[in-house]
Amino acid sequence: MRTLATGQTSRLGARQRGVTLVELLVVLMIVAMIASVVILSAPPARGDARLEGDRFAARVDYAASKAVTAGVLIGLEASDGGYRFYEYARGVWSPAADAKLGAETFSADLAVEMAVSEPAKRNEPADPRPRDDDDPAPNVFFAPTGETTPFAAMFRSRSDTIAVALDAAGKVQVSEANE
Repeated sequence: MRTLATGQTSRLGARQRGVTLVELLVVLMIVAMIASVVILSAPPARGDARLEGDRFAARVDYAASKAVTAGVLIGLEASDGGYRFYEYARGVWSPAADAKLGAETFSADLAVEMAVSEPAKRNEPADPRPRDDDDPAPNVFFAPTGETTPFAAMFRSRSDTIAVALDAAGKVQVSEANE
């Protein structure tokens, strides 16, 4: 620094310290733009019903494919609390050996309704044999020929309602239910 005649120091050679308000605002604008791009490009949050409906549909589709490729009859037993897949061999239903077809339970926050279309059983008398509660009783079947038992399932949560439908040819459709 140079000293002046009166004893004051000149600020001409002094370095600037700190950040100006304009520089701070520019940085904040850049951060805000990056954050908005990230938020807008992120997928929307999925509700419990959508997540469970998609998971259920994927497993049903896998069971239909496996029945055809492995040449085995696969059954699905669904209840209010969950579902389980079975394989039919030598006259007995046993739990599916494939880990992807293991038993699943539904979330307690989820309401599930399932309607199975069984036109072949409309004229049949009720089964006279007593059924043990531990005996599997599948109500949806996946045949090795590709045929399936049609059904519709509704998954309801607080935020959304999802419908999963299976037709007789084994095609699975997932859609948002309109109420």
